[in-house]
Amino acid sequence: MKNIYSLFASILFLVILNSNISLSQATWQTINTGTIENLNSVSFPNPYVGYIAGNNGKFMKTENAGLNWTSVTPPSAGNNNLVYFVNPFVGFVSSQTGFFKTTNGGLNWVQILLPSTYAVTSVHFTSALTGWLGDYYGHVMKTTDGGTNWVILNTMPGYRTRVFFLNDINGWAVDTYGYVIRTTNGGTGFQSQRILTDTLSQVKFISSTLGMISADSGRVFKTVNGGVNWTLINTGVTNNLTGLHYESPTKAYACGSSGIILASVNGGTAWNSQTISSNDLYDMVFAPNTSAGWVVGEFGTAAKRVNEETMICVGSGTAQVAYPFYSYYMDSRTDMLYTAAEITAAGGGMSLITQIGFYFDSLSVQPLNGFTIKMQNTDQVSLSEFVSTGWSTVFAGTYVPSGLGTQFILLNTPFAYAQGSNLLVEICFNNSNYTVNSFVRGTVAAGKTFHNHADLGTGNGCLDLTTGSVMNTRPNICFIANPITNGSDPSNNLPKTYSLHQNYPNPFNPVTKIKFDIPKSSFVSLLVYDILGREVSVLVNETKQAGSYIVDFDASRLTSGIYFYRLSTQTFSDTKKMILIK
Repeated sequence: MKNIYSLFASILFLVILNSNISLSQATWQTINTGTIENLNSVSFPNPYVGYIAGNNGKFMKTENAGLNWTSVTPPSAGNNNLVYFVNPFVGFVSSQTGFFKTTNGGLNWVQILLPSTYAVTSVHFTSALTGWLGDYYGHVMKTTDGGTNWVILNTMPGYRTRVFFLNDINGWAVDTYGYVIRTTNGGTGFQSQRILTDTLSQVKFISSTLGMISADSGRVFKTVNGGVNWTLINTGVTNNLTGLHYESPTKAYACGSSGIILASVNGGTAWNSQTISSNDLYDMVFAPNTSAGWVVGEFGTAAKRVNEETMICVGSGTAQVAYPFYSYYMDSRTDMLYTAAEITAAGGGMSLITQIGFYFDSLSVQPLNGFTIKMQNTDQVSLSEFVSTGWSTVFAGTYVPSGLGTQFILLNTPFAYAQGSNLLVEICFNNSNYTVNSFVRGTVAAGKTFHNHADLGTGNGCLDLTTGSVMNTRPNICFIANPITNGSDPSNNLPKTYSLHQNYPNPFNPVTKIKFDIPKSSFVSLLVYDILGREVSVLVNETKQAGSYIVDFDASRLTSGIYFYRLSTQTFSDTKKMILIK
């Protein structure tokens, strides 16, 4: 078996979109990484921000779901074997020279001194402060201060320890000697058993009872009682399995040697296999709350899976236009019309649009303040003036194009596109000064763009530019969209307001579910307090996209009584009471 700890290489991946294309990613598709070095670890703390580390100090970051990657200075110029991010900013890297932490997305690194000098082989956090790691010598360690200090709780007989914790109290670890250990009290004590004489590579749980382990020779083990007993599952392959993702009671994925990727949709009873390469795969990760998966491996091998997500691009021209990023003037406003026929021909349909992208031929360093993107479904077939009504604001803030080629903008609020409708997009901004223009590629499409730019001084381009000119060239545009199949009205698929629901069951013992809704992308905090106001659990502390979410709260370690859970965003907060009865 090739060494899984060969050191990482950087991904040099650039998607160039200058034609009408549609890319539906319903299976695993290889990515040209631009390197022949081994890629051994990948981390996506949310659906859009991801990291891949590699050989010779290479380290890459994406902020648009892998469509573009930029270089980030790693903690060491040497070899690295692990990357794990708790959220888009806080992460860890295990390298040849030690164990490192960043709190600003890899801009700066601080070395963390551990009780053991052996290389870290896995990291898993259950909250912002509580985390677990395993190292090459079999140690299992815990932190309660965000990773600054660690203590050894257990030493397994084998090597290359892999840990997974469902919450602060329930956790498991596996090693190369076939041992699996479990704790139900936060690491105070562990139960150990040997289920194999070969390597156990990964362990994942989706509840306190349902879990899976991947192993050598194509073997997968499953438990339905929290790891008390394990059943061997026949996958139909003999490849050594190195990565595992357990998504739901029915869905599971694994990867391994010789480019094998396995998928099950019936809880592991049967597995389908796909070989994406002859090279070994070393790591598998899925972005939280999505079916967007990544695998990396030997000789620069990488592949991506985005279940049902589609990339749609309209426009194939190479003409250069300065709008909608007309940064040579303080204020600008541009309306752009894309017809239903064009979107359908590119593979689009009823969907939630999450990102839009433009192909930049030249770049201004001018930040666009007051940068606003609006969208609407429309019956209009041409533009002769600015459209003043019917808009949904999907992005508001400051925007700076980050590089040449196709650059995507992550929308604050996904837009529900109605199949058969034409699509209007407006981009405007309000600057206090100006530099040079950013030019994007466009296609001759008469009557599909209306534009104006000016130096308004105290005016606002989004509000005060009310007249303009019809432009003959329309910017090419790309959409990242998630198709909608349930119902005729796509707007029904997103919450309209923030909401915190009553937990169920209530009273409960010891696990209950908490549901909340967010209508737009928000940083969300969901905390649990006791009756004295003391924080007892952090359930959510990260940016969430618009949608409805359900999280499990396991109160096994708590005493009976009244507890409160509080949902907080920048503009909303709510608190509800729940009762634990043991």
